[in-house]
Amino acid sequence: MSQIIPEPKISIIVPSLNQGEYLRQCIESILSQQYSDLELIIIDGNSTDQSVEIIREYAEHISTWVSEHDLGQSDAINKGFKQATGDIVAWLNADDFYLPKSFQRIKDAYQANPSSPFYFGDGLRVDKSGEAISRFFPTEKVLFDRQALVMGLNYILQPSTFINRKALEKVGYLDINLHYGMDSDLWMRLSSIGVPQAVQSPLAASREYETTKTATGSFARVEELRNISMKYSGLPITPGVICYFLDTLYRVVQENHSIFPKAYSKDIVFFWKKTQSLLSLFDARPDGFPQQSKLDK
Repeated sequence: MSQIIPEPKISIIVPSLNQGEYLRQCIESILSQQYSDLELIIIDGNSTDQSVEIIREYAEHISTWVSEHDLGQSDAINKGFKQATGDIVAWLNADDFYLPKSFQRIKDAYQANPSSPFYFGDGLRVDKSGEAISRFFPTEKVLFDRQALVMGLNYILQPSTFINRKALEKVGYLDINLHYGMDSDLWMRLSSIGVPQAVQSPLAASREYETTKTATGSFARVEELRNISMKYSGLPITPGVICYFLDTLYRVVQENHSIFPKAYSKDIVFFWKKTQSLLSLFDARPDGFPQQSKLDK
């Protein structure tokens, strides 16, 4: 007779710094899940915009909130992790939002596989106004393969990822020295102790606009991702990191077209495509997503 797994308590941490423009939609997307056993923790970094006023409006629905100086995003999220008591924990950046029925789908995934280190699904890429641009996963199925993750690009959408708290406590919290790839580093550590559970539905929307950390990180972001990749692959550089580098270089060239000749951009694209083809040697597609799931092997 199979054991009945009770519904998990879900803890959501929202780190925020001057994101008042988006914070209300973020909070509403959490509360509108109408999940019975929910813990909402907001860690504000001493915002100077309307964020604190918005947080106070929702105070009766928030388990814990603070507005104080921190050492960066990873430190803020870790503050939330330390206070979280849920079976499942996740962080949702204040400019992102959950899609309907996400928590129900995560509950089902947890009850089907309560020992999985984390649960992740598809999501939407949305613009600054929240309008959908595209689905995140380019394949029909959401897949996982650790080799593709180590050698390729980070194909796991952070807002659509929920973590088993027991696994998190085992591998440790975010590295506060990381500013761009702290999620990649955590996925590597978590997937080293078990197989993540893929959820075949879009769970969250990731907002893309010109002032996000991903968009503005430039070569500092690439170098951090290279160091993370080296830590787990043992290689000084992987095909996925080269793709990140070439993408960043291409953007710089396009923004400074008066300096760089057109042929230079074409050369970057050529080398980019050649590098993408290497990803197939490591169970990854040219776009960095896995070719097949580890569960299918």
